[in-house]
Amino acid sequence: MLSYTLRRLNLLLFTLLGLTLLSYWLEVELSSIPVPHLVQGYLNYLSRLFSGEFGYSTQTGHPVLEDLARHLPATLELCLVAVGIAVLVGIPLGTLAALNLGRPLDVGIMGFSLLGASLPVYWLGQLLILLFALQLHWLPSSGQLNLLYEIKPVTGFILIDCWLSNEPFRWSAWMNALHHLLLPSLALSVLPTTEIVRLVRNSMADVLRQNYIKAAFSRGWSLMFVILRHGLRNALPPILPQLTLQFGTIITSAIIIEQVFEWPGMGHWLISSIMARDYAVIQTSLLLVSCVLLVLNIAAELLSTLLYPARRKELYGQQD
Repeated sequence: MLSYTLRRLNLLLFTLLGLTLLSYWLEVELSSIPVPHLVQGYLNYLSRLFSGEFGYSTQTGHPVLEDLARHLPATLELCLVAVGIAVLVGIPLGTLAALNLGRPLDVGIMGFSLLGASLPVYWLGQLLILLFALQLHWLPSSGQLNLLYEIKPVTGFILIDCWLSNEPFRWSAWMNALHHLLLPSLALSVLPTTEIVRLVRNSMADVLRQNYIKAAFSRGWSLMFVILRHGLRNALPPILPQLTLQFGTIITSAIIIEQVFEWPGMGHWLISSIMARDYAVIQTSLLLVSCVLLVLNIAAELLSTLLYPARRKELYGQQD
């Protein structure tokens, strides 16, 4: 386990080094740094990164790090809510499909899952706006909070900021922020939900065929107890790395969703920066997203190896 962890960390470091080289290459192409100064320029670039100097935005004139701190929490809030919806819906549906393997309920769940996976996220977002905002008038179609509310930003997470506010209308503002969050997070959660349903169904179906599950049922334990105690406990760790890959899907889809719903997050900021050719913002955003996805994937592999005994045995066998 220790040697495997060290190998993963080495891979992380070398990959991060490669990402900084690609990011520096963009800077070289834009500034035409002479070849003899490339090495020293790269060292200076790394020094700036470690000191938090990412340059200035040509759109706002502010430091990129300052603009990033303003937009990143909105994206994180949207993605976290989408992940929560995907997990809360996907795991029960996947388990239910595995318990009814080959039956109409399983076919129906997988059919809807396939349909959800095939829907373009931008089309789905516009469809939700058309139905719930323009036709039914249940939810707002854009923005993060109604302009009537003035909530002082503290954390950057609008729901938390509304809750922490001392304004007399804070609960009304909190509900308004929640209403603004529902449609984009729902549209963003559809694709990862379908993948979670598929992965959990296949993994749970394999677990339910194991002898210890049959032995648990023979003791007279209830279905719910067996699923929670033995089923999910053994079905989820093997697919944990694959589930973590859904963060990549969510982050890339969030860029589109934020444009559709005019959500003031990092994706909306990045697209506007690309249109304005704000290269400092583009460089920083791409580097940050790549690093976050890489760290999440490595962390998921380590966590899966730690929690899943069969994976550890496999690693020991490879070492032998």
